[in-house]
Amino acid sequence: MSLRWLITAALSALLALPSHAFQVRPVRVDLGPRQAAAQLVVSNPTDRPLLVQAQVWSWSQEATLDRLEPASDLIVNPPIFELAPGAQQVVRVGLRQPLAPGREQSWRLWLSQVATPATPGDGGVQMLLRVSLPVFGAGDGLPDPAPRWQRQDAGTSVALANDGGRHVHVRELRLQSDGLPPQALGPCYALPGGGCRWTLPREWQGRPLRLEADSDAGRLRAQFDGPASP
Repeated sequence: MSLRWLITAALSALLALPSHAFQVRPVRVDLGPRQAAAQLVVSNPTDRPLLVQAQVWSWSQEATLDRLEPASDLIVNPPIFELAPGAQQVVRVGLRQPLAPGREQSWRLWLSQVATPATPGDGGVQMLLRVSLPVFGAGDGLPDPAPRWQRQDAGTSVALANDGGRHVHVRELRLQSDGLPPQALGPCYALPGGGCRWTLPREWQGRPLRLEADSDAGRLRAQFDGPASP
């Protein structure tokens, strides 16, 4: 099961059942030598109590494939909590050990709604929300990111590889090609040694292509004159 699928499913649940959804801010955590802990605020805007559980996963990438494994090197407090209607809960996220210099670590923090007994008047299936938040830990002396564009799968997709030491967050990828209206894709994270991949819409596949991406590493551009080799 891919990380992108989980994020999409969580957002779909939020749209489908707003009356039973919790809210989180901020939606990303950054830790470092001078900030070993941070906090989130989880809110319950609904008219019923919610039970929320936290889980931490080590996050890595093989090429453009996300890998998640259970992790114990982050502290999340409280790990499970109940939110009364209209209430808020501060959740603290911190490092168990100092970060190694020259290295970025990445995790995914899941905040998942836990099923609770049905209340009178409830009907149908109870949909449960899961939010997946990126957490980054940056040690001292961290190398810069080194993004590199590729065209793959005989021109049907584009990928952003990251050969550097810090992640790249693409907020939006914009496509341009003569004869077609511009189109936007994204967002995506390319971790150090990993990357992210976008499948092109059918009408864009195999065409000369210009790319421009807004990212936390600056504006990234590329141009491809034709499809890649199979």
